[in-house]
Amino acid sequence: MGSVEKLLAKVRIRDLPRRRVCTVSRSTSLGEVYRLLDEEHSVAVLVCDDNDLVGIFTERDILNRTALEGHSDTPIGDLMSPIKGSLSTDDRLADAIALMHEGGYRHVPLPGSKGEKPGLVGGRDILLLIAEHYPETLLNLPPRLDQRMTTPEGG
Repeated sequence: MGSVEKLLAKVRIRDLPRRRVCTVSRSTSLGEVYRLLDEEHSVAVLVCDDNDLVGIFTERDILNRTALEGHSDTPIGDLMSPIKGSLSTDDRLADAIALMHEGGYRHVPLPGSKGEKPGLVGGRDILLLIAEHYPETLLNLPPRLDQRMTTPEGG
């Protein structure tokens, strides 16, 4: 197992920096969700019933499920993606990558526990951690992974 694989198998989600994420109820209007995403510079909102995580609405959902006009009063509960899989902060980064790959997700919600608010882990968070631990490996990758250099750079 290579060193990046070892890192992903060892590091827990709780070791990632905690990303701020907005939570809303099912009845929150799409217009209000747009405002929150913009104000908080967030990529997603988590939809909760009381403290139970029931759905997620992401930037991708804006593009795939709505048009900017005509839906602003629609409750987010009608547009959200229901939670099909989630992780806890005790799970490994490898588990997060597997769930993202299997579901085609870019973000996986983290239900809150022990008084914590729900959270979110994204592919970008994982890539930043890998880049932090292995900067030379990532910086020396060719632009295309199948590309083979025939001469040294600058040669």
